[in-house]
Amino acid sequence: MRSSWIPAILAILALWAHAPAQPPAAKADLWVAPQGSDDGPGTAERPFATLGRAQQAVRARIAAGLKEDVVVVLRKGTYELGQTLVFGPEDSGTEKHSITYQAQPGEQVVVSGGRRVTGWQPAADGLWTAQVPGSRQEGWNSRNVYVNGRSATRARTPNADDNPACWQLAGAELTKDLKRFTLTLPPGLVKDWQDPGRIEVMVAGNWEINRKRLESIDAKSGTVVLAPPHVTGPEYIFPAPGRWCYFAGAREFLDRPGEWHLDASTGVLSYRPLPGEDLRQAQTVVGVLPQLVKIAGQPGRPVRNLHFRGIGFQYTDWQVPPGGYQGIQAGHFATAQPAGSAWPRITAAVAGVYARQCSFEDGVLACLGGCGLELADGSRGNLVQGNHVYEVGSNGINVGGPNEEMGVPQDNRVQNNYVHACGRDDYGAVGIWVGMSQRAVVAHNLVHDLPYTGISVGWQWNPQPTACKENRVEYNHVYDVMKRLCDGGCIYTLGFQPGTVIRGNHLHDVLRSEFAQGAPNNGMFIDEGSKGFLFHENVIYNTSAELVRFNQCQKEWHTWRDNHFGEAPAVKESGKEIIAKAGLTPPFRQRLQQALPR
Repeated sequence: MRSSWIPAILAILALWAHAPAQPPAAKADLWVAPQGSDDGPGTAERPFATLGRAQQAVRARIAAGLKEDVVVVLRKGTYELGQTLVFGPEDSGTEKHSITYQAQPGEQVVVSGGRRVTGWQPAADGLWTAQVPGSRQEGWNSRNVYVNGRSATRARTPNADDNPACWQLAGAELTKDLKRFTLTLPPGLVKDWQDPGRIEVMVAGNWEINRKRLESIDAKSGTVVLAPPHVTGPEYIFPAPGRWCYFAGAREFLDRPGEWHLDASTGVLSYRPLPGEDLRQAQTVVGVLPQLVKIAGQPGRPVRNLHFRGIGFQYTDWQVPPGGYQGIQAGHFATAQPAGSAWPRITAAVAGVYARQCSFEDGVLACLGGCGLELADGSRGNLVQGNHVYEVGSNGINVGGPNEEMGVPQDNRVQNNYVHACGRDDYGAVGIWVGMSQRAVVAHNLVHDLPYTGISVGWQWNPQPTACKENRVEYNHVYDVMKRLCDGGCIYTLGFQPGTVIRGNHLHDVLRSEFAQGAPNNGMFIDEGSKGFLFHENVIYNTSAELVRFNQCQKEWHTWRDNHFGEAPAVKESGKEIIAKAGLTPPFRQRLQQALPR
């Protein structure tokens, strides 16, 4: 009889052996949960409710002197922020002891800069409406609405699915005194749209765009007057006859499924659902905050050894400045600042200055109105790894600071990230941007579905020496780029960067849009002043123009070894070992597999 139990016991053991492993419980010193209480002690049984309260508790431990690492565990749910979480020197770890904020393994944690919209009701003509909490009372008018994890379309004309999806300007004139800026369109397009001050126009340039609010409309002449203040811009970007444009923000434009309009005076959000979309079941979020987290170190007082793991940073807004967005390049724009001032950059949801040995790992940066993540002035030795970055208004990941040795970012690593669907609002955006930087490593990233360039490195328009040098762009897989604008490619370089290495990259499918006006699009565009690079074992095919292009620099200024450039069948065979190595490495590829394109 005893022998009859043996098969059953073996079967049970086999089931245990093949059962999915439960995520291990996190080691934690403090706990946070949306259903917790900030009056509690922050234990697993009685967690805090907010990140701000946990931050206060960590500060107290730091002030008392760190004797061990500190781990704050966030339980599943959404943490809505009322203001940016700022981590200064008082929140810093030490060289020996770290501070970590992490999601409980296996649980989804979202740090949100938006407000959830509920209470949808059917309205006339197939629309649905809901009241947005705080919009009317607090006087804000978001440019970003997200439905079920995607960026919904702000009501526009012509529509995104029209053919063509933009109109061409008949005229554009900025007076010499910068007082009056007018755009003229062909007859019959401009209407007497209501509330023109809430309408903005997008005008596409060669490699960047312009966004300006309207001041007035003259439908009879087809003229719109743009709201001041005004600044001049480079002719390659600036509005001119023949440039492509569209208008957004008017209630009258709300005529296509997937479009929305927010009336700031009443706080009412109107939306036209996509086929099969039930707003009573959908997750709808209006972006409010432009920035979620900022590591704000100081010269001589950096924030060091601070880490964020497994956290989703989502749902931000970004507002066009009063003078408009007049693009320069890669999310930078001109303003009416004094001459010689630095170009501002579109705000990042997560940003660090004077961050040292910090990290952002295994998280999500999605549904963001501005840029994704940024490491700027004085940031050194940081790691950005294993993140899924998508549905972003401008650049996905930025690394760049001032052109001087004391403040230039150094030794930062951006690796094994999946970056796609960026530049949703700013068509001149790039997936990963590296400006003035030393020894940055951009490696094993998967980058695709972009309106402009995939990876950009360098930030000087001449061959003069700068603080930028010894960067590495290696083993990335970049494709399906240049879907809107021109004069870029899978990889774009700029300026003298001695010791920079570009190797092992798999680059293909560089497109050309009907709206592109200007220079061609390439697998690699080696632009003005680029000098001193090593190009080694890169694979390039399927580009709309030359595989590699040079502008105001020369091929002979660089070293070239064993690259595979040519027709797809041949280079896919000759470069197959390089192709196999490029992109996400196996551990990250497996974890992000559900998000990879099929």
